[in-house]
Amino acid sequence: MEIRKYQSNDIKEIARLLYETIYTINKKDYSKEQLSVWATIRKIKLEP
Repeated sequence: MEIRKYQSNDIKEIARLLYETIYTINKKDYSKEQLSVWATIRKIKLEP
C-alpha cells in the first residue's frame, strides 16, 4: 500500500468509495431520505 497526498484527479474514486460504503456497509444506518440524497450526489459527481 502506498500512502500519498490527495490529488485532484482522485475525486471520482473517493466519491465512489464513499457512495459504495454508504450503500453497502452502512445502508442500515441511514434513512431512505438520506440514501436518496447520496444517490443525487453520486449522479452529480460521477456521471459524465
